Amino acid sequence: MTSSGQKKTVAPRGQYDKRKLIDAVTAVLDDEMTSVFALTNYGVPQSIGSGCPVYLDKKKEGYLVDLIKPLACAGVRLTKNVLKKVISEYII
Repeated sequence: MTSSGQKKTVAPRGQYDKRKLIDAVTAVLDDEMTSVFALTNYGVPQSIGSGCPVYLDKKKEGYLVDLIKPLACAGVRLTKNVLKKVISEYII
């Protein structure tokens, strides 16, 4: 509810310009603006910008991906437990 006591209207799910969504995500990933500003600026759903805080920066995350990809190419079955072991050895 708003301060005037009226219920805030929310656009139906998926009722936004897909191009604006792509532009908003790109702007955030390119560090051009914060997710909150991108959501307001592009008019996309708030749930798009919410999520868990990140633990790794983009460079470290990319390195971790580069460690995991060859395992999959070599035929290693990447179960949850295997990934936990690889990630925990990298992070700790």
